[in-house]
Amino acid sequence: MVLFLLTVLTFFSMTTAFAKSTGPIDDNKVNQTTEYTVEDILSLEPYVEVENGLFKLNAKKANIDGIDTGLIKGQLEFFDFLNKQVKLNVIKVAEDLTIENLVETKTLSNNGSVGIMATCYGNSRDPVYHWWGYKSYLNSCDTKKAISSINTAGASGAISTGGLAGAAFFFPVLAIPASVAAISSGWFWLFATRLDANNNGKGVIVEMTWAAVFDVTPQS
Repeated sequence: MVLFLLTVLTFFSMTTAFAKSTGPIDDNKVNQTTEYTVEDILSLEPYVEVENGLFKLNAKKANIDGIDTGLIKGQLEFFDFLNKQVKLNVIKVAEDLTIENLVETKTLSNNGSVGIMATCYGNSRDPVYHWWGYKSYLNSCDTKKAISSINTAGASGAISTGGLAGAAFFFPVLAIPASVAAISSGWFWLFATRLDANNNGKGVIVEMTWAAVFDVTPQS
């Protein structure tokens, strides 16, 4: 798993903005496929800090203030994942909660390992990680590959970190148990549908929290 993550993951700076999806499906229904919404997770920001270069959550204060126990547990699990990447010298966390990548990968179709195809439009970049999840850019070809991987996982009912390995290549948060636990059976269809509806031949931008709540917008 460590080798897989080292190959796939690269981290950059953070933002707390989530883009709106477009298309025929109600975005609120997409967000409701998981237990915790974007707003729920962002409400934890006052309790997040960085100590000795590692993420820390003031779980005690959050609990006293009435924050849901499961939400706290999920965020702690995601911080455990991020902190392991810090210790592996994959990322560096700043006091202002921004994340800097220390390892450059060549995993996507226009990053050099596969070669750019003339029929691929838009940009593919390594994931931009944040304390709440990540933002990713996929060109038109990688979007189609991601849709295929997600549909395969959904058809096989492979709701596990192992079964989602193909999709996790494009969306690494799916390699984290806290994210997998949030996925319902209808999540696969909804996510694949949103990717397809927003591709428009130029690729997509995906923002996803550690709880697998996603927003998809087309690249311009």
